[in-house]
Amino acid sequence: MSIRVRYIAALVLIATLVTLSFIVMHDLISEQKQDAENINVAGQQRMLSQRIALMLSTGETCSSGPEREYLEQALAQFKANHQQLVSKNNLPLPIFDIYFVEGKLDRSVNQYIKNVERALTATDCQTIAPLDIQALTELLKQLDYVVTLFEQDASNQVDTVLSIEFYLWLATLALLCIEAVFIFSPMEQTVKQAFSKLTRLKAEAEETAEKARKASKAKSEFLSSMSHELRTPMNGLFGMIELAIDNPEKSSIYLKKAKTAGRQLLVLINDILDVSKIEAGKIKIERAPVDLLQILDDVVSLQRVYCQRKGLEFIYLKDPDLPHVVEGDITRISQILHNLLNNAIKFTERGSVTLKVRYTKHPNGNFLSFDVIDTGIGIASSKLDNIFRKFEQADKTTTRDFGGTGLGLSIAKQLAQLMNGDITVTSFIGQGSTFSFTMAAKECHLPEITVQPGSSVRCAVVDDLQTSREYFEHVVNAMSISSQSYGSAKAFLSDTPLSFDVIILDLSMPEMSGVDLLKQLKTLNPKPFPKVILISAELERLEEESDDEIIGLIWRTHVKPINRRELEHDLNKLVDTTPQVTTDTAAANKKKRILLAEDNEINAEIVKTIMQAEGYKFLHVKNGKDAIDVVKRHNFDLILMDCNMPIMGGIEASSILRNALDITTPIVALTANAFAEDKEECLAAGMTDFMAKPIDKGTLLSCIRKHLAS
Repeated sequence: MSIRVRYIAALVLIATLVTLSFIVMHDLISEQKQDAENINVAGQQRMLSQRIALMLSTGETCSSGPEREYLEQALAQFKANHQQLVSKNNLPLPIFDIYFVEGKLDRSVNQYIKNVERALTATDCQTIAPLDIQALTELLKQLDYVVTLFEQDASNQVDTVLSIEFYLWLATLALLCIEAVFIFSPMEQTVKQAFSKLTRLKAEAEETAEKARKASKAKSEFLSSMSHELRTPMNGLFGMIELAIDNPEKSSIYLKKAKTAGRQLLVLINDILDVSKIEAGKIKIERAPVDLLQILDDVVSLQRVYCQRKGLEFIYLKDPDLPHVVEGDITRISQILHNLLNNAIKFTERGSVTLKVRYTKHPNGNFLSFDVIDTGIGIASSKLDNIFRKFEQADKTTTRDFGGTGLGLSIAKQLAQLMNGDITVTSFIGQGSTFSFTMAAKECHLPEITVQPGSSVRCAVVDDLQTSREYFEHVVNAMSISSQSYGSAKAFLSDTPLSFDVIILDLSMPEMSGVDLLKQLKTLNPKPFPKVILISAELERLEEESDDEIIGLIWRTHVKPINRRELEHDLNKLVDTTPQVTTDTAAANKKKRILLAEDNEINAEIVKTIMQAEGYKFLHVKNGKDAIDVVKRHNFDLILMDCNMPIMGGIEASSILRNALDITTPIVALTANAFAEDKEECLAAGMTDFMAKPIDKGTLLSCIRKHLAS
């Protein structure tokens, strides 16, 4: 019930009681007034009867004069009073009995009046008593008794008024108490609650305003920081391109550095896109089989290089029962681990960075835990909550000293929570920090791959990094290739180096590098020389540290992080014992026709140049409508389709090609929208595969070969 209703109800109750009291009291007072009048009239009757009797006894009323006139007036008043008393409808019962039943006062009074009238009309003017002394005495006695009865009745009425007044007072008190308990007390409580709520809302509004002010300030600082962070790699990108133009002889070195700057710029752009996706609630986590060993190798391989460049020790520890394959999002897991390790390395000047991986089994589900431990600057306990907020770092001075946008940890934590996990931190100033990333881990299996049974190929894995050895052995064994791993080049050379058909070799190893191993192996003059697959996170060092003769010993090169599909493709060529027909690859490619739908001239030029170098025939259109028109007239072996184009986008065009025209040609999406939900939208429209921009040459060619071979 609202305060207004309660207040009105209280007023209505009080008004009702007051009105009732007024009506009752008005009626009672009116009755008392009538009683007083009756007493007065009854008393007047007694007095008039005495006066009349006295005046008649003097005999002075026979002749006309003042005395007779007084007698007539007294008689008239006496008659009127008597008539007034006996004509009342509500005479008290005792008085009614006196007048009409037992006392017969009405008859006596009427007789008394007749006698007086007879005396007044008598002609002999004799002195006549209206009644004898005994009858007159009885009349006066009865009249006096009537007065007494009227007085008693009036007294009773007064007592009744007092009683009613008392009960009305009690009722008023009771009503006030009831209203106090059931109306005013709840009203008071409601008013207090409303006031308390208003006070709380005011405090919340002030707090929200303060947060908004701080958020606005943080965003302003973020924009300033982001401008710096974006311009730094952009300056490097443009600067290196200009140097390559001005110095063609060194263009290869400059362009590689420009590519590195471009990757840094891409990381920042992806962070901004992730924030916008998360805030819009549109980010999705992919649920697919993830090769955990591949993730760890990709992450550890790169981060160890960063540690070595900074003079830090990198330590990797893991549970022996770690599952090889779990269900999850490989991109997001890698993103979180890279972010945590990048931060650990960034804020550590000396000491070590450790990655500890644990697998915990629970009745309600299993969990993976990744602990990133550093010996860096540490974080004050009062600042720990700030580091997971967007646009903030624990200390603003770290932005100037170490750079960064303050987005990474916020994104990582929200991604972890989307994967039914979380990120927590413990830290001490000057002693370092420990970031713990946990996620739900459901074990599963990767799709089976087709391999040639009974292969006699033997493979050696030479890498000082434990994660790489475990991962490469896992891939090789899955293809039914027998393998042996070595933690150093010396260990490999001291065993049986000539007994292997293929060597998966790391370029950068302590004491003896991969190049040095090849030099030593060449002196042993193996027949034939094993197929060497060189793996490195710093492949650009190969040209700097080796000559053409050593480079000629290398069969394939792969840059970390490894594309497993490409590695398996290379190994399949060694495993396949079916006689191969030697053909000219370029001639074979010329028979393949590819349609490229891309509206951006620069992006189209990149793809066309890559395809032209491989000998593919291609046709370029600039929107989805033109792509549909061309497909109606010509046959293609593959369609590369940009998603966002004028007139008609790639998704709509693909849907028409699949559903309306029943075209079965493989369609590969080329898009800058690199999220899982974007991939789902492309596949739902009928596209066969998905490639995110910026396009990597090796990835593009691998994708083209896969779909042209199918």
